[in-house]
Amino acid sequence: MPSKKPSTLPTATPPPAEPAKGPGLVDLARERPGLVIGGGLLAGLLVGALMPRGTARKLAKGAAGAAALGSELGLSLARQAREGAREAAGDASEHLRSGAERAGAGARRLREGTAHAASNAGSTALDLARAGLNLLASLKR
Repeated sequence: MPSKKPSTLPTATPPPAEPAKGPGLVDLARERPGLVIGGGLLAGLLVGALMPRGTARKLAKGAAGAAALGSELGLSLARQAREGAREAAGDASEHLRSGAERAGAGARRLREGTAHAASNAGSTALDLARAGLNLLASLKR
């Protein structure tokens, strides 16, 4: 009898491994902000030294104007944020006040209902006691 060779199934090849990524620029900026600022200053100094003086002055004037515009924009946004926060705080305060008023009204209704129920229970207990006494009196005769 001829011997059969065991059939082999093709094996799946694993996908190629992705290269390991090191820390990116964002991670570096988060970990060492001083290093990033220093590097930016150094790059600015080098670019400024390589530029002709007239061009550097024009860029400096434009940068100063852009910085002033940016600071005004930032100040305006901060004012808007402050006003929005004030409005939100006022709305939250009004909401809490309204909720407290509703809770107080509910507590008053509960207290009144409890007092009414206690009064009714007391009256009913007195009526039952009288009826019991009357029954006892009638049985003794």
